[in-house]
Amino acid sequence: MAVKKRAQPPTKRRYSSPVRQEQAERTRARIVTAATERFLRDGYGRTTMASVAREAEVSVDTVYATFGTKARLLTAVIDGRLAPAGEANVMDRADARAVADEIDQRVQVRRFAEDMASVLDRVRGVYEILRTAASVEPEMAAIHAEMDGYRLANMRRALSWISARGPLRVDEDEAAVVLWTIASPDVARMLLDGQDWSMDRYVDWLDETVARLLLPDG
Repeated sequence: MAVKKRAQPPTKRRYSSPVRQEQAERTRARIVTAATERFLRDGYGRTTMASVAREAEVSVDTVYATFGTKARLLTAVIDGRLAPAGEANVMDRADARAVADEIDQRVQVRRFAEDMASVLDRVRGVYEILRTAASVEPEMAAIHAEMDGYRLANMRRALSWISARGPLRVDEDEAAVVLWTIASPDVARMLLDGQDWSMDRYVDWLDETVARLLLPDG
């Protein structure tokens, strides 16, 4: 007796709509813009997902579905400030790649200082919100530590570009920590905001300090 084959259920076709994806990306960008304004104006504690949703003109459910938590929404704001064109990593931007491609080590350090100053000018306000929130909220403390780890990895990458063009005064591990320290949002905030330095003065200071601490004499 022949065995009757069971009919197979129809295979579901995966549906991908470029239009829907573009709409989702625009919605995400609108939420990040609204969150940036709220965080900078009201601080972390007083900013709510509902207030961000109102400003972005979307539902609260959409904000939660897109970012999950307020903490991750803040990290998205910081990421957007680090790489405005949407690069996966801040060191993949065209200005950062110009540092990597420079063949003169001393000029390279100057370009690094100029690029870092530009990045820190964009990010230091929202990074300060992260730093202060980390002092009172465990989740934010973990994220602050996570982002500091990413920043150290990025400085190691920048240091590898500089060391490829000539010798260093100290070993690469120590040199990376030096960059991580002096080219930090905290130091930029203390000098630009606390001491009211101009951006030009800060660039000159960062350039000369990196050269003095990391490059051989002459």
